[in-house]
Amino acid sequence: MHRRILALALAGLIAPLAAFAQTPAATPAAAPPATAAAPDKAKDAPKSDTPKVYIPGLEQFMNVILIEHNKLWFAGTARNWKLAEYELGEIKEIMSDVQDIVPVFKNLPLAQMLDTVITTEVVALEKAIEAKDFRKFSVGYDKLTAACNACHQGTENGFIVIKRPTTPAFTNQDYRPHK
Repeated sequence: MHRRILALALAGLIAPLAAFAQTPAATPAAAPPATAAAPDKAKDAPKSDTPKVYIPGLEQFMNVILIEHNKLWFAGTARNWKLAEYELGEIKEIMSDVQDIVPVFKNLPLAQMLDTVITTEVVALEKAIEAKDFRKFSVGYDKLTAACNACHQGTENGFIVIKRPTTPAFTNQDYRPHK
């Protein structure tokens, strides 16, 4: 879990730096004028030498699950069962991270909702992968996808609709089994 959080934190830190590195050097912008009504939060905040810790939000976790969901499909269609097992394991790990870090979302028990998905759809997919049965894998994948969409509906995010991918997210990965 710590490895994934560190990777997300690093990505969150690098993106703004990359944007800054591409902007031409300029004189520092003047600070916005302080208003009499606004207290100086920096002055009132306790000083600390400890850097701020980046904790990813739910969207960052879901984006990683979306990537793994895509890779899982292409691993399964290539009958690369070791890769499919790995990708499903990654999804399960990220869901576990969400349970630990974002157990409640919009006053809903997200941790419990994910536990249901893990113990039903994910377990069924694990069995299909273990059996190397593409038909069962395909059905299980669609059920996992439907569970994701049901969760989005339940959290008032029904505008986020997941489906079977038609193109790999990463074209530089070979999904075929290798020895």
